Amino acid sequence: MSVLQNKDYHPKIQRIDLNQVEKVNSELVGFFLLDYDIVKNNHGFYAVLDKSQQGVVDAVKLSDILKEVMMFSNIPLLLFIIIGFAVPFYINAQTSRKLNSSLKQVNEQADKLLDIYKIELAPIQLQNPIAKLNQSLIEIHKSVLTSMQQNQISIFQDKLTGLADRHAYLEHLETELADAQKFNRRQALLFIDLDGFKQVNDSFGHSFGDEVLIQVAERLATVVRNHGLSKVSPITQLELNLSRLGGDEFSIFIQDIIDDKGVVEVATNVLQEIERDFVLGNKTIKIGASIGIAVYPDSASNPNALLQMADVAMYRAKSDGRGIFRVYSPEMGSKIRRYHYLLEELRLAMASQNFHLSFQPIVRVEDCSIDYFECLLRWNHPIEGSISPAEFIPIAEESNLILELGNWILFEACRQMSAWHAAGMNKVRMSINISGVQLKHLPLHSWVMDTLNKVGLPPRALLLEITESCFIDASEEVTNNLQKLRDEGVQIAIDDFGTGFSSLSTLANLPVDVIKIDRLFIDQANINPKYQKILNSISELGKNLDLKIVAEGVELASQFQLVKKLGIHCVQGYLISRPETSHQVGANVISKNLGHLALTGTSVVRPKEL
Repeated sequence: MSVLQNKDYHPKIQRIDLNQVEKVNSELVGFFLLDYDIVKNNHGFYAVLDKSQQGVVDAVKLSDILKEVMMFSNIPLLLFIIIGFAVPFYINAQTSRKLNSSLKQVNEQADKLLDIYKIELAPIQLQNPIAKLNQSLIEIHKSVLTSMQQNQISIFQDKLTGLADRHAYLEHLETELADAQKFNRRQALLFIDLDGFKQVNDSFGHSFGDEVLIQVAERLATVVRNHGLSKVSPITQLELNLSRLGGDEFSIFIQDIIDDKGVVEVATNVLQEIERDFVLGNKTIKIGASIGIAVYPDSASNPNALLQMADVAMYRAKSDGRGIFRVYSPEMGSKIRRYHYLLEELRLAMASQNFHLSFQPIVRVEDCSIDYFECLLRWNHPIEGSISPAEFIPIAEESNLILELGNWILFEACRQMSAWHAAGMNKVRMSINISGVQLKHLPLHSWVMDTLNKVGLPPRALLLEITESCFIDASEEVTNNLQKLRDEGVQIAIDDFGTGFSSLSTLANLPVDVIKIDRLFIDQANINPKYQKILNSISELGKNLDLKIVAEGVELASQFQLVKKLGIHCVQGYLISRPETSHQVGANVISKNLGHLALTGTSVVRPKEL
């Protein structure tokens, strides 16, 4: 029974004339009285209890109903309503307070990061903690990405040219070769080395050389773009298929070889671009390039090996004439293995002093008296036996081992000559070959004079032989040092004259005393009349310039007679004597000619067939 139907409990039920009331929509209080009609008169709102009666009905004031419901009959509901609204409100308030506190702390940390990265936030209209945090995180994210990109570029970029460096290039090759293996693709690598760049550095300075390297990088980048070879890193924005490996060495990677002609076209284009004039200020510079090409998987299967094989092919291009390209072949691989083997053996031989010197006499044509001895280095390998100087001397020069080896040669040769001087051979000189590497790296005058002083040999007893090609690139400092040595009494000779393409101005401008004619001219003189005419011209030139002329490689009596007829001063070759050890020279040249030695200060070695 509802509270409205309990008349005993509700004595305030009234009789109302329906003609004096107005019916009201029950939705106003429908939450409590869904089944009752609501009416209104001047005294208030009423709930009609009995709808069956006509005219006059029983009704109860709504205010009385609500009072009784709220105070007596529905206290649990009231509590439920209170709890239902209060508890969530309390929880939300606490959560909001904690959230605001957390947001404040996070924003403080974000502000610190903004200060570190020196980021200033743009003003926003809705400045609440969440909006501010969102803006901060966006800006910090941008700054971190920019910083990461800059760090990547700093790590992997060549500082001078802006190209990818060797490390980044090898990482790229690792990825590309893995893909090539998966999809059965052929790829190629070009190893580019500049020709004549060292002369640019030596002549104009390193800043000038740096500018040349920058321009080379720009030209190579153009080649890469024009041939559709470009691949740019999405992170660093570096061109990955082009790298400066170091010094004057560059490399281009071709990701997919459709046919070999494409690789040849790229290499040819590179050579053409490098050969174009480089204009720096008011100077025009010309250089070239030598290119080695290695193909994956034909030449090698990993990045380092591919780069090494291309390097080998590049050296073959240099030895074959420079300004060209060569593709790696297995034969080149055996040569590089031989090179590294001999390089290591050279180091061991120097440590254990396995070298010795031989001496070959150069005699005057008119009386066969010894003018000087040429000191020659010999290497008797414990396993291979005698190894030709033509094979190991270039390796010693390329690795700069010639500097240490040259110190030993100069000292031992001068020490030996000092002993022969003491024995009476005081009109004879000792000749020592000087390489271009020594000219470049050694203070020539002080180096030679210090050695002469240590062994007690007078400067007039020494002759330095320098290959003609070394004089082409001789700096002013080298020329001055040679002149100072000449002033001391040391003589200077041009070796292998006629093969180095030097101009005749070399003879006029450089401090030279002796010209040694290359054996090629001697070999051909009795066969080709033109060579004989050249020999005659050189002999006349020597007389006019007061230079001593020496003919190398005289092995036949007919050759000896020819050079004698042409007026050449001295001869050297097997017809006179093979290179001999110091003991053999002492026994065969000194001991057997003591009388002549005492009178003339020299000895005689006559040709074997005369």
